Amino acid sequence: MISKDEIGKRIKKVREAQHFTLKNVEAKAGISATHISEIERGKTSPTIGALIRIAEALNRDPAYFIEDAELEDVSIVAFEDRKQCVLERCSGTSEMLTKSIPSGKINAQLLTLAPARSEKARLHAHEGDEAALVLQGQVRFDVAGKGYELGEGDSIYFIANQDHGYLNASATEQAKMIWFASERKVD
Repeated sequence: MISKDEIGKRIKKVREAQHFTLKNVEAKAGISATHISEIERGKTSPTIGALIRIAEALNRDPAYFIEDAELEDVSIVAFEDRKQCVLERCSGTSEMLTKSIPSGKINAQLLTLAPARSEKARLHAHEGDEAALVLQGQVRFDVAGKGYELGEGDSIYFIANQDHGYLNASATEQAKMIWFASERKVD
């Protein structure tokens, strides 16, 4: 659990990095400069509402200030540090190409799809946007009841709240693609 001192330090660090004064944040967040100063010095904990307003004033996701580990502004994933995970919805593996950054909305994975063992993709839907670039082989996408067959160099982009899924279109060759997913803010 993160301490109120650490929350305050993170807020102050971001505020100073953006060259904002306490008065600048007060004007944007609608919270007194005195109260923000008390939060930054660890004298008081911000309410959830205050934390959200301060985060918005600093153009950060509120989670940045309360996550156990402070995220770096730039994230590098070295080739040798990539770990393979088994895919849940089809046969194959994934490797994360990106790690989280503060207020980050995009992640990328390298997917290696085993030759298809079934003719139906396992469909699902959720908030966000998704896109893929096929690097090798043939991949069949099903989006909102329509099928799309993509080959090497082809790409697809869609809003993920529609039923969708994918699978390797070959029964004998593996396929590879870079998968991009982002969160879509729901108002």
